[in-house]
Amino acid sequence: MKYSGRYLAVLLSVCITPFAQATCIKVTASSQLSSAAVGAGYTASSWSGACATCTGKLEVTPMLSIGSGVAALPSGTLLSSATANFLTAGVKTGYNANQVLFRCESTDADSLFEMYATNGGSPYAGKYEVEDIEGAYYTFAKNVALRVTNLKTGLYYSRYWQSRQLSPGDLYDDGKYIYIPASAFSDAMIEIFKTDQISYWSNASSQYAFNNPTSNAFVVFKGPGMLNAITDGGDSASQSDGFYTYWPAAWSLYQNVTVARGAMCLLRDYTPQITFPLIGAAELNSGITSQQPFSITLDCDPDALSGVTGASSSPNVAVGFLVNQQTALNAASTLGLVNASGGVSYLLDNQYGEQNIASGVGIKIYDKALNAINLLSSRATGGGNSAGWYAYKDITEYAADNDDGTVKYIGDFISSLEALPGNQATAGSVDAQLQVVVSFQ
Repeated sequence: MKYSGRYLAVLLSVCITPFAQATCIKVTASSQLSSAAVGAGYTASSWSGACATCTGKLEVTPMLSIGSGVAALPSGTLLSSATANFLTAGVKTGYNANQVLFRCESTDADSLFEMYATNGGSPYAGKYEVEDIEGAYYTFAKNVALRVTNLKTGLYYSRYWQSRQLSPGDLYDDGKYIYIPASAFSDAMIEIFKTDQISYWSNASSQYAFNNPTSNAFVVFKGPGMLNAITDGGDSASQSDGFYTYWPAAWSLYQNVTVARGAMCLLRDYTPQITFPLIGAAELNSGITSQQPFSITLDCDPDALSGVTGASSSPNVAVGFLVNQQTALNAASTLGLVNASGGVSYLLDNQYGEQNIASGVGIKIYDKALNAINLLSSRATGGGNSAGWYAYKDITEYAADNDDGTVKYIGDFISSLEALPGNQATAGSVDAQLQVVVSFQ
């Protein structure tokens, strides 16, 4: 075959260069920081992430008491609450505030987010919400629900990821990179409730320590090229990109809480406020006191055991008066008013040491027989009378059988405003606060 004519052959050469896309990285060494970042005080070190056994210590009540008889707590009762600090409780080892966890390009400033959610993959730790308490989820323990709140957004954690854009003021930008320090992330409010919902639970024994290494909620970081599969509103049951080494924190009841069940007492009534008769500093310094009575009322199961020690299968019920204002507790410790068991001998003003607040004075609590009562410095169990725990029948008296099957006990006490031992009372006001605590031991 013969072809005639002239043909122009054109060779097209196309060079396709991949588009350069910024990608955030996990920071685990100081070599990943610029000299400017180091000069600004930022640090870096290896961190493991939110593994199941890596979660930190929550300052919640270590022993949760749930009555199993007619004195059982009603649904919605708050059993314990505490602020969970990201730096100290997010992981077991903790973080320094200026420890850099992630690094991104400066151009990524508008694409950096904190993401948070409950553990949607576990029916006992964040997958199912109870119906009787808003925002609370089932836990491993029967009748115990957990609610977690992001303290920067004010929103409850849910099974579905929520996002919070990180503020430029919380980050460091050296002109090339943005560094995300641990201080940029949010603290959380941890609340533990009694729930009547029992669709999901794993343990209902008389005493159960949360020994399942399962996290209840997570905090993660999302930026360009990192955790792309986690989306705002996405289900945490299926969206787990980067778990767990790229997730900086988790909140967990694991090894933080023990649940005790048994015949229990409930606090039904108490004197809400006490006003002392006026007294001068000179009178206090001469040994004169100002006193006022108060009382508490308990409704107890008929077979509730009274004591400060007991077997896990039959826990005893004890009562204490908790110093729940940190300033007052710190001042008492400084003045030597806290014993080796943690018991506090005097209740001090909520703002002790401030101007116009009386100094050198405190409130001592006595029982009906004028025996001095130690006050609790925390709700941690153990320590007996020395720590501030008293068998409920030792400081109350039988009053009546109630129509609902419980038994009423009333405790009468005396509060006494006194000069502190070895101190001189000075003029000023006194405003103090105690919390009545009923707990298994």
